[in-house]
Amino acid sequence: MLQIFALKLFFYVPIWLLKIVFYKKRKILRGHQFDAQAAALLFITPKTDLSVLADNEIPNTRNSINKNRKKTKLSLIPSREVKKIDHVLPNHKLLLREYQPVNLDKKRAVLYFHGGGYVLSSVDTHDDMVSYMSDSVGVKFYSLDYRLSPENKYPDSLDDALEAYAWLIKQGFNPKEISVCGDSAGAHLAASLVHDLSNRDENLPASQFLIYPMCDPSCSSKSYELLSSGYLLTKNNMIWFWDKLRGSRKDDINPTFNLLKFNFEKALPPTIIVTAGFDPLCDDGEIYAYLLHKGKHNVKQLHYPTLFHGFASVTKLKAAQTAVEDFLKEYKKIL
Repeated sequence: MLQIFALKLFFYVPIWLLKIVFYKKRKILRGHQFDAQAAALLFITPKTDLSVLADNEIPNTRNSINKNRKKTKLSLIPSREVKKIDHVLPNHKLLLREYQPVNLDKKRAVLYFHGGGYVLSSVDTHDDMVSYMSDSVGVKFYSLDYRLSPENKYPDSLDDALEAYAWLIKQGFNPKEISVCGDSAGAHLAASLVHDLSNRDENLPASQFLIYPMCDPSCSSKSYELLSSGYLLTKNNMIWFWDKLRGSRKDDINPTFNLLKFNFEKALPPTIIVTAGFDPLCDDGEIYAYLLHKGKHNVKQLHYPTLFHGFASVTKLKAAQTAVEDFLKEYKKIL
């Protein structure tokens, strides 16, 4: 309760004051200084080393973290009502939440996958964020509560994504009216879905929008070393997330698990990739964008050099709100 009260007060603190107080804590990386308000927020945010948890401790820790995320309310909400309808997919009784904005302007569906390293989070933790995005672009979103790890190993979550995609088609959406989208692990799941469909020569969605995606289970890019700790997401936790998802070491060469192993000569839809400068995953996202470009695919990378992994769900931060409004304008162009 005290933390929630402190966070409410935090957003009233002038940014000019935060720039003074946190000047020495704002690292300069690749010519850009970490955002002052973000630095202050991360300073007061409790740190959790997930890598020390045993598997039997994960469910309780997950529930605690998820409850805290729902209470803190760090994402802006739309100014207009967004109607929500909960559907249940038959195979594993999974929740698929539909978001209907009042300003619906075209027959399109965005299939959304939440982040959380495949271990944490849910449709509910991302509810405000997805509502905001749906209202901003004027398109229906469908957010999936896919099965989490380590209780469910790869490819269970991919099977859930494929089921949700097939369900949308059964509801009357043409694949060319569907876009897939996600943040972090959810972005990985969106791309994994597309890779699987492409490998089987199935109908692809119209586009994919990947917000700071997990890409490579080796966790060996330069940004992992430069930003191994101190910016919310740590290298140790990322290694742990991949390990909880992985069914076996053979998965590391599977192009629906390791996105960088895909045959980029195969068909792929137009893609937008969002990266953040103070994110350990930054370089992996850039490498993935480069491989798409090299394969002559339609790809755009939107880079926000002063922000951190997870900023899209923390839009009460001024710089994060500006970045999200910017990338949603770009997303709307390919919907």
